[in-house]
Amino acid sequence: MKMLFCAMTAAAASVFFLSCSRIDSVDENSQIRQKLDFIADSILQKTGLPGMVIGVWAPQKKFEYIEGKGVADIIAQNPVQSDFNFRAGSLTKTFTVSLLLQLVDEKKLLLEDKISKFFPDFPNGAMISVRNLANMTSGIPEYTATPEFGSILTSDPLHQWHPEELIGLVKDRPLLFNPGTKGNYSNSNTVLLGMIITKITGKTLAENYNSRILNPLKLTRTVFPNNNFMPFNYMKGYETDLTPGVYDFEVSEYFDPSYAGAAGAMISNAGNLKTWVESLVEGKMISAELHSQIFMGLPIPDKHAATYGLGLLTFGDGYWGHTGELFGYSTIMMHHRETGATIVIAYNYQNPQNLPDDFYRKIVRILK
Repeated sequence: MKMLFCAMTAAAASVFFLSCSRIDSVDENSQIRQKLDFIADSILQKTGLPGMVIGVWAPQKKFEYIEGKGVADIIAQNPVQSDFNFRAGSLTKTFTVSLLLQLVDEKKLLLEDKISKFFPDFPNGAMISVRNLANMTSGIPEYTATPEFGSILTSDPLHQWHPEELIGLVKDRPLLFNPGTKGNYSNSNTVLLGMIITKITGKTLAENYNSRILNPLKLTRTVFPNNNFMPFNYMKGYETDLTPGVYDFEVSEYFDPSYAGAAGAMISNAGNLKTWVESLVEGKMISAELHSQIFMGLPIPDKHAATYGLGLLTFGDGYWGHTGELFGYSTIMMHHRETGATIVIAYNYQNPQNLPDDFYRKIVRILK
């Protein structure tokens, strides 16, 4: 009887501690949710940001948070839904570099190939490697910083840009530094990678994205557009600085996204980007040999001292992914390999003083 009593007591204690553990977990997750709600609502209140989508997945805590906040349309005042689409901006670079790495796996080219192999008339092309393009160490200037680019973009926002035209804006300009010696964020690098991919495959970038990434991963809400229109339900994007004194200027379909091309034209939503950044950082789309190299890189001063690997970056907190800015939108997607946590945030407003990067850092601290 005594043994039976002891066994029953032990079992009861076990159930008690398991129950307490579950309660503690529920309480912690509830607190995390409340903190995320509070920060998001505070950002909307303090900044005038129209809306946002926030996705946080922390499998070790069995925690999931995917919310739309604010409004998707300032005039109609319809609320943001968590599955709404948005322009992903420079998150596109991760797709482009992944295509490139797949071609390296297929022995179609080497990361150490010089770009003169693909563009014989490119000045200094014999000094610049494909790897330099992928990890932002080429020294090639930024085409979006040229006066010619700004002039055409403002006078003809629906101008259909071709990659050769974009690169032509910087092709004959001197390099900023010797390739491989420094890091400098430049969209020119990724546009050149897109041109190399189309040369090697004989297919458009859209065809390559679809067949090699979007279809295999069933990313049905992710699109590389060929015009200025937004598909699916989406958050309208806003700017405040295009015309002095004019605010809340809606730019969702105002510009033709070909000006960003392989460096920033993709459209997606939070759920698809979660799937994508996890596949990317976990190395599901490339060989183990190449996967081990994507985390090697140099600091990028103009990206808040982030370290830039092969098409993705880290702030030194164990998470890897990318940030993005495009007229009307700001985005970030990050994944932690050890904990499995994933964070995706999109604002329907572009303001260098208030980027989702700051919200992301707060979330990282909360999850710790």
